[in-house]
Amino acid sequence: MFKRATLLCFAAVSLCADSDLISESMLYQAGLLSKKYTLDLSTLPPPSPSPQPQGCLSFASCWMTIDLASVAVPAGKNALQVVGDEAYLGALKILGIQAIRFVGLKEGGTHRISLRIDPRFGTLADWEALVQTAGRQSIALIGDVIGNSTGLGIDFSLALQNVADYPGLYHLVEIDSSDWNLLPVVLQGGTVANIPWLSLQDLYKKGYVPEQFTSYVKESHWNATGKVAGQDGKMRRWIYLKEEKLSPVVGWLGSSFAAMRLAAADALHSVYELGQQIVTLDVDTPLNAQSTLSLWTRKLGAFSMQETEGNFEALENVASDFMADTVTRPALLHALIAEDAEVLRFTYRLLLEQGVDTKRLVHMLQPFDRFTCDWSLWLNTPNKKYLYYDEQLTGDVLKRLLLREDLVRLKQPSGENLPLSTWAGYCIGALQIDDFTTQQEKVSQAHQLLAFFYAMQPGAFSVSLSDVLGALPSSQDPLDLLGPNESTLYPSLPLQLKTPRSFGAGLQRMLSVRRDRAIESAELIGVPNTPHRNVLILLYRQKGTQYLQLLAINFGRKGAQETIEMSGLRQTTAIDLMTGLAETKPLDSASYLLNLPPLSGKIVLFQPKYYN
Repeated sequence: MFKRATLLCFAAVSLCADSDLISESMLYQAGLLSKKYTLDLSTLPPPSPSPQPQGCLSFASCWMTIDLASVAVPAGKNALQVVGDEAYLGALKILGIQAIRFVGLKEGGTHRISLRIDPRFGTLADWEALVQTAGRQSIALIGDVIGNSTGLGIDFSLALQNVADYPGLYHLVEIDSSDWNLLPVVLQGGTVANIPWLSLQDLYKKGYVPEQFTSYVKESHWNATGKVAGQDGKMRRWIYLKEEKLSPVVGWLGSSFAAMRLAAADALHSVYELGQQIVTLDVDTPLNAQSTLSLWTRKLGAFSMQETEGNFEALENVASDFMADTVTRPALLHALIAEDAEVLRFTYRLLLEQGVDTKRLVHMLQPFDRFTCDWSLWLNTPNKKYLYYDEQLTGDVLKRLLLREDLVRLKQPSGENLPLSTWAGYCIGALQIDDFTTQQEKVSQAHQLLAFFYAMQPGAFSVSLSDVLGALPSSQDPLDLLGPNESTLYPSLPLQLKTPRSFGAGLQRMLSVRRDRAIESAELIGVPNTPHRNVLILLYRQKGTQYLQLLAINFGRKGAQETIEMSGLRQTTAIDLMTGLAETKPLDSASYLLNLPPLSGKIVLFQPKYYN
């Protein structure tokens, strides 16, 4: 009997909705979890209505993202056994990693079909062994809550058979047999067919769909199924809202609230069953679901992180403890390739103006996926005017200006978007290096600067396995943290940690300073002006003190020197936190001379000097 699959055949067939099939579904498992922990949860206090990032930052502010599908696995082992090995987690602990997010841990990955661990990566016993090892290394674990769509798994099959609450999981609409002529033909051997926009107009007039379609698009957001025999014996045809080609979108506001029940149980499973202390919410999860799941996660004693679109509006109503920093990524890339930090200054000033608590941001150094340089900062405000240098430009004009500069400098004369890449790949392009094998140190210098920029800011800092090894954009090879890799810029992590000028050794020093100086808990208070377009300066206040902390980055290929004038610098000494050495600064002076070599950064603490 069919038990589990990523794709089901629905055309003119009936999959028997027996108890065995139902018991394998996510919604059924969600019900079991709810009953199992009802008494335990009833004794818990109500959660805080406001985000609580500090509780997590105190023990896990340095994260790593590992895509289990990209892990190199020797014969006879699986990915969880490899990553859960004492040597593997021990190396990450030495690096300074305090939490690990495993991408695709549960079956189906982004388009979930089960609450179970994906058998491709290992067994539950393998996971439990990993949890034990991570506990010994004081490394927290991060999981994912079901996203805005699922795969074509058992739950979707049961929904099409009209079983119990399963149809309420999705944006699923039954079409009367008299209107089947409005639906596209599902080809023999197929499962669904996309609905043309002209047919959607007819379905809208019949009251089947809201007016959410675009004229003349090649593919609409709605699919139609073939004939499916229901549990009651009735033949039905359905239409459903989908993501990508096939994945059905979850119906968060269905009358049964089945989707919310499933997502809440998924978070419960991650925290109580898998021992994960932080969970991430999908970027497309609607605000009402985000808010409920954030409260629910805090009730469970865990923390949540909301993935976000790359615009400021996406940050305004986030209820999670953390939110992914996608607004600074395109600006950081632009600063690197154009040697121009103005848009980065502009971005941080907007963060201050909008009152964004930067301690809630997760600064992610990882390969680009959907956020390249699309400049979605101004996605919702294309006609609003902004002051950029000395000009008043609309968001749309500014977006086009910056994108054109990016394309030219990365030698992309045509096309609206930059190619997806890794940060190491963009460093090679920004420095216009043809033979990176002979200039690895130069690439590593730029790559370390990007890591330094994010690691020296409040909030959480997340680095990827791809970045630690310097994965190249063209590489699809599995990544071995502890062994040799043929298509990465850097050697294994143990070898890097033995080489003082390597990317890994530099990252280790940064994370050590970050932890020792509680940089994750600092407060952003200002973005000073600078005459150097290639220099960015951010001003912070240390937690619980009035001490000023200055982060300065030179994205240029030439050195920069600048005098910082600020009344708060009087009666202070300047300490370079990375070296631990005092900088030249008169105690009585309110000025500080900043020297930045090419492609370098500095973090300076201004500390009062007391006399007896």
